[in-house]
Amino acid sequence: MRIPELNAEIRAALSKVDCVIAAVSGGADSVALLLTLNAIKEKYGFSLRACHVNHCLRAEESDGDERFVRMLCRRLDIPLYVRRAEIPKLTRRHESTEECARRIRYGFFLELNLLYGAVTATAHTASDNAETVLINILRGTALTGICGIPAVREGLIRPLLSCTREDTEELCRSFGNGYVHDSTNDSDDYVRNRIRHRVIPELKSINPSFETAVARLCESVSYDDKYIENAAAAAKKSCAVSGGYDVKKLAALEESVLRRVTAMILRENGIKVNARAITDVTAIIRAGQGGTNPQQYKFVRIRRKKLFVETDRQKFRRI
Repeated sequence: MRIPELNAEIRAALSKVDCVIAAVSGGADSVALLLTLNAIKEKYGFSLRACHVNHCLRAEESDGDERFVRMLCRRLDIPLYVRRAEIPKLTRRHESTEECARRIRYGFFLELNLLYGAVTATAHTASDNAETVLINILRGTALTGICGIPAVREGLIRPLLSCTREDTEELCRSFGNGYVHDSTNDSDDYVRNRIRHRVIPELKSINPSFETAVARLCESVSYDDKYIENAAAAAKKSCAVSGGYDVKKLAALEESVLRRVTAMILRENGIKVNARAITDVTAIIRAGQGGTNPQQYKFVRIRRKKLFVETDRQKFRRI
């Protein structure tokens, strides 16, 4: 199999850094990522390092994954950084095991990026992207959720988004390289696995190129999403007045733009953005009066035809 072609976004990101850190779990996708980056590092002029997080969730199997990654990087002469994190002990209240593992993992990526002036490459594939889009749809996502996994985001790049899971396994074989198997991927206890094992195969029986079709959908929707986001940013700026936002101007916006503007206002004020909060705030904007409490101790109110965010101490702060 040929080395995957990098898209324009990935190439542009690589042109701005001297170092790339490959996140390697030991599975086929991440091993294919490491092998790909190692094959192209001279062509694109970056140094390559690797990192591995042992989440300590599968006892000896987790330690075996770590040993495999250490041996692989030693054989390829690639510097490796390992973070051992006992996730069961680090999980916060109201945080799932998956959320905790992700927080620890991406925090580690950020540390390394800052230390080496690097970007971290993760091994997300077209298969992961299709699963993510389906999960987002099941949750009732807005347009942004249908955009799927971005190729470049906040110090992260995903060079293998054009590859399916089958492609990465074939790439490993073509390099004569093995990989480890995560036994949790066999369980249907997780929503993603149920979609992977039950839903995707059925969809691929209808369209064998389903994952590629989803990738095209994501690309097309991303253009629309970016256009609306830019329109919302411009609209938010035009509606700003001293101390808040002009409610009459906000109410005159198209619904899709108004909802984006509302999300921006909530986000900038540290309020968690969800469908309920957006609906409640847009409702008072349309009504031109009233208020709502989208989050404890944070209130969105309309006074003197202006939209404000205030705290429980009744102190206004500009939004």
